[in-house]
Amino acid sequence: MKDQFVIAYLADLSMTHTVVSHAAFLAQMLNKGLILLYVEDPRHHNPTVDQATPTLLQIEAAHPNIHPAHVALKGDTREIINALPTMLNGVIAVAGVNPSIRRGSPTHPRQVLRLFGGCKIAYLTVQSPLENPSVYSHIGYGIDFRKESKEKLIWASYFSRFNHSRLTVLHYDYSDDGLRAKWHNNILFMNKFFKGLGVTYDQQSVTGRALFPETQICDTAARIGCGMLISVTTDTRDLDILEWFAGTQEQRIIRNPHRLPILFINPRNDIYVLCD
Repeated sequence: MKDQFVIAYLADLSMTHTVVSHAAFLAQMLNKGLILLYVEDPRHHNPTVDQATPTLLQIEAAHPNIHPAHVALKGDTREIINALPTMLNGVIAVAGVNPSIRRGSPTHPRQVLRLFGGCKIAYLTVQSPLENPSVYSHIGYGIDFRKESKEKLIWASYFSRFNHSRLTVLHYDYSDDGLRAKWHNNILFMNKFFKGLGVTYDQQSVTGRALFPETQICDTAARIGCGMLISVTTDTRDLDILEWFAGTQEQRIIRNPHRLPILFINPRNDIYVLCD
């Protein structure tokens, strides 16, 4: 009996294959259980629990090797997602994203970010089904001058240790001495953290300057063959004027044209991690 679970959040039953294909891979990679989560939320006007249950049972039957279990609830989606670590012992969630759907849909990029805005576990956003597990053989993530960069290291190490994924650190070459010093300190911290785990990585510089640097990091990650990007969301308490009016970086990369899966981590002091 597993004591921790990957949560496949099935907001739209038409995207079950997309979400479950990635969630099943993560469950096997991490040796965790798999829970199919469906929420009947009056705000989303989605099918009732009774209407959704046959689909959930079909998914269970289609994956006998990992024995998924379904949980169908009625209530406020955000409250349920916020409770995933304690209510369902979740360690990571997977959510489908459909950039072309109506804005109020729970799979619209902005809605996904809103629903998971208070989530204490990492969440993987996916636009396409996982056809080949080799997608996760190369993982990219940016390290910049901000302290939040270090929050990506735990999950990067999981993919290296449990999936033998190649890690590539993407970074800008800072000309400002102060920013470069902060970036260098983050690199030193990463080296010390990875050394104890036996984790290695490559480096890739990102050229030019973009209004939203994470979009350029995402583009570079896709160009060099990364199958997934790890990103930290913006702390809503620290929004600048540009972000108030133009939106945050995560609102752009979640719907990236490369259809690259994005593993988001909300910056928190009490984020939940694996027991391993």
